[in-house]
This record gives sequence, C-alpha cells and structure tokens, in this order.
Amino acid sequence: MKTIKKVVLTLLLTASLSACGGGGESSAPEKNNDAPADKTSSNEIESSKIIAVVNGQNILEENFSAYVKQRIAGKPKDQKISNARMLDEFINFELALQDAEKKGLQNNKDIKKELENQRRTLLVNAAFNDFVLNNPLTDEEMRKDYESRMSELTLTEYRLRHILLTNSDDATTVMKELNNGGDFLTLVKKYSTGPSASEEGLLGWQSEFDLLPAFRAPISKLKKGQYARTPIKTQFGWHILYLDDVRVTPPPKYEEVKDRVKVVLQRRQVEDYFLKLRTAAQIKIIDFKENNADTPQNDNVSIKSYSNN
Repeated sequence: MKTIKKVVLTLLLTASLSACGGGGESSAPEKNNDAPADKTSSNEIESSKIIAVVNGQNILEENFSAYVKQRIAGKPKDQKISNARMLDEFINFELALQDAEKKGLQNNKDIKKELENQRRTLLVNAAFNDFVLNNPLTDEEMRKDYESRMSELTLTEYRLRHILLTNSDDATTVMKELNNGGDFLTLVKKYSTGPSASEEGLLGWQSEFDLLPAFRAPISKLKKGQYARTPIKTQFGWHILYLDDVRVTPPPKYEEVKDRVKVVLQRRQVEDYFLKLRTAAQIKIIDFKENNADTPQNDNVSIKSYSNN
C-alpha cells in the first residue's frame, strides 16, 4: 500500500508540471451542467473562500493552504514553488479523489483498513495534543527541574596524554622507566605507537562521558601532572595514562536550554498520561507471541542532553 501511494504521488506531481502550461496560471473553472452536485456544506463555504470548482466540488482556500503548508515542509527556503503550480497539483489530487470515489475504491477492503489506521493515528495524535495543551508547563516548573539537575549538567573534562604500546611486556618496561624518574614526554617519543605519538601522546580534552570505560576509574584517582601506575588494556593496545590538566565546564544557562527542558518534561507528561489511562483500564493479553527480532529502541530524552547541543 505504501509503495502504491508513493507511485501515485509521483505521477500526480509529475503530471502537474505539464498541466496548464507547465505550472502556469490555472484557467478559470467552467460551469458543467452535468457535474455532480456540490458536496461542500454551506457552513464550510461560509467559513472559507472558494478558490476553484472541480466538477462541481468547491476547492476551499483553507484546504489548499493546508496542502501548501505540507508541500513546502522541510524544503529549503530558497526553493520556491509557485502557488499556481501547487494549485494545479491540488486539482490533480481532487480529480483523482473524485475518480476513486466514482469507482467505489473507498469500499475496497485494503483501502478501508488503511483509512481506519490513519483515522486511529490522527485521533491518537489529537489526544496527545489535547493533553499537552490542557496541561501547559510553566516556566517555574521547567526552571525548577533544570536547577535540580545542575550537578548532572556540570561536566568535568580531562586533558589526557598516553603512551600506547602493543603488548604487556613493553608496557611493563616503560612503566619501570617512568617509576625510575623517566620523563613522560621523552618516553612517548621513544616508545608510543599510533597517531598520537607525533603529538607527544596528546588525546585532547575529554569529558567523563567521552572517556573509554577502562579509563574512567584510573583517571578519577589522578591529580594534574600524575600518571596511572598500572598499564590499562583496551582494544587499541596497552596505555600508560597521564593527566595533563583538568577543568570543570559549568552547565549551560537556563535560557540556552529552555526548549530542551520543555521537550524532556513533555515526554514525562505523555508517560504520565499513559500511566493514568492504563491504571484505569482493564487490559487482557490473549494469544500474544513476542517477536524476538532486534528492534531499535527509542530511549527517552535524557536531562543530560540539555548540554549536548
């Protein structure tokens, strides 16, 4: 069904380029005495301007505007599409719709299922929006949540150097030289392998979340200017770590992350909404077999993501 819809959209949009002289001004609609009776209610006509009539069916400005909004969504601002061209496209859609209804395609079993799925999706989205609109977040709530997580948003960053070695014997040898007073930078040039050797073993600034898991515990015990007394093994080889410097990055200002705070709290609102519905509901699972195939997980937005912009 999705493939069919893509094909239809492509054909309709392509056809619109040649309609009315390749997207020029649409010709004025002519009256057709044999056309079907107008299906637009008088209330709809009063609330919106009629911009065209197709086989007796009124094309309302509000419906066309909604189509235009959807059509240009995600398009670059410098990519202009004339209203005349989009009206031609919209008329093509209306003609195809009328043809489908004339053929009774709305009664097709698969079409009815698809329409029902779309109806359900639309109503679920409407329920979400209604809940959020009727439970607006206040600035006070968002600021309070932000302030409660200040410590999580304060990052400690480490400027690291290392001597990278290919085996444990070499790592032991270099460690002995260091312990006997050897200069770290000199030993980097003498022994270290890998790209960082040409930069005196510099790994640059890394936050505690960016560190390799094997580095975290040893680094937390070091002070500026110290090296880890035990070589650390990773998939890259054996490392002798040196803490060159430490800095604390303050959390972003509330105004800078206000929008992200709102996203996090709205997700929690939706979780609370579902919890409330499920608590009041009677749910019974019958004959369900779990699919063991790997399914990508969409984790909730973390409060720490405020500072990950």
